[in-house]
Amino acid sequence: MRLTIAGQDRSSDIGATLERQARRHQGTLSRWSPGDSALSLKHSRNTLDYLNRYARLMRLRYAVSTESFPVPGKPGAAGSLLRKLKGFLWKLLRYQHDRMAFQQNSINELVISAADFQQARIADLEQRILQLEADLASLRGKDRP
Repeated sequence: MRLTIAGQDRSSDIGATLERQARRHQGTLSRWSPGDSALSLKHSRNTLDYLNRYARLMRLRYAVSTESFPVPGKPGAAGSLLRKLKGFLWKLLRYQHDRMAFQQNSINELVISAADFQQARIADLEQRILQLEADLASLRGKDRP
């Protein structure tokens, strides 16, 4: 892999770090792709298509992650001290974040279930309408000699 930043080859230092991180997360990467944007909802042809797209997006992105992450910081002694302080605060407040993330994930699951239910309900209603139209057409055909 070749990595160039601001015209400088950074493959040896940053590239190696990125490869290590990618190997560590191999198999756990998101199934999300650039085409899976909320903007894709505006291309829906009808309500059912909208619900299909919405449910797919929700399934891809429903879980709020509470995994640890490297705390960003600025260079120098002050940056190092601030990074350590942020890391300490994250560990101190993580239990609150985990609790809120659990609640949000539960709500997201309920929204996905509701969208699936609505999708099934719409499909059932469309089927009933088609059946009623077919019955009406057959009744009209019987009235004519």
